[in-house]
Amino acid sequence: MTTIPTTDDQPEARRRPGARAKRERVLDAAVQVFLANGFDQTSMDAIAARAGVSKTTVYAHYADKFALFRAVVERSGRSLAVQMDETRLRAGQDPQARLAELLLIVLEGTTAPEFLAFLRVMVSESARHPDLTDWAAAAELVDVIGLIASTLEDEASQHGYELSDPRMFATLLLRMAVSGPQLDCLLFTKFRPDHAMLEAHARWITTIFLHGIEPRTGKVS
Repeated sequence: MTTIPTTDDQPEARRRPGARAKRERVLDAAVQVFLANGFDQTSMDAIAARAGVSKTTVYAHYADKFALFRAVVERSGRSLAVQMDETRLRAGQDPQARLAELLLIVLEGTTAPEFLAFLRVMVSESARHPDLTDWAAAAELVDVIGLIASTLEDEASQHGYELSDPRMFATLLLRMAVSGPQLDCLLFTKFRPDHAMLEAHARWITTIFLHGIEPRTGKVS
């Protein structure tokens, strides 16, 4: 199996400001070419040409096309990770409001045009290249399920009950919240939910879910 280098694996020379700028140009170009052509029809030559650098420069940072695709996926998750970190710092926030905010962040990230375009690429290429979807899952820069699970536990504690499997409940809540808007965006290309719509959706799903799992007494199993 080919070892795929991450940013931390790169030699110091490649982390100099000029090298970082070129690497960002390569990543920007890769996004455009992958989304326009799909994975199989994208070549390192085409990415180098779009970035305005030599193919040697591209290979200096990324061993092959798989490594470059993985780097693009990892970069796309960084803004979500930063927002999640900011949300985590607001531990004093009411748990129900925090849940709705977490869901809103995920909704906005996963219904963004670039994310949806990459999702289409991964779905269409998954039969030929199952590693692409594996890498996308492995590239998650923050444990979203863990954050939701811990917040669900805070909510349960506040109302005098406990959850037998917080991560399972967190997974159910995340799927309930994200699948509908994301599918609508994929099926109807002109559908673009705005912030107000996603915020209302996050609040409604949170309220319905919490009402559904709160027991009359004892433990939710």
